[in-house]
Amino acid sequence: MQLTDEQALDLIKAALEKTKPGLGAKADVNTHLIKDKVIDSLDSMNFLFELEELHGAQLEAIDETFDDFRVSRLIEILKAA
Repeated sequence: MQLTDEQALDLIKAALEKTKPGLGAKADVNTHLIKDKVIDSLDSMNFLFELEELHGAQLEAIDETFDDFRVSRLIEILKAA
């Protein structure tokens, strides 16, 4: 089932909440999670793990070199999965 933009954003916010409560409210489609200081580099790995867990599958675009933490890009990745 293909996700809508809103469903993908909801998944991202839920993964942020699981990483640290309160973070989901700090993100929207224009947010860069690292540059906008929503998460730091340590939280980023936990966030990606939680995102894949909530999605229910590994996201092929996200590997050990992934560093594009724009919410808009994460929505694209979730929609393409």
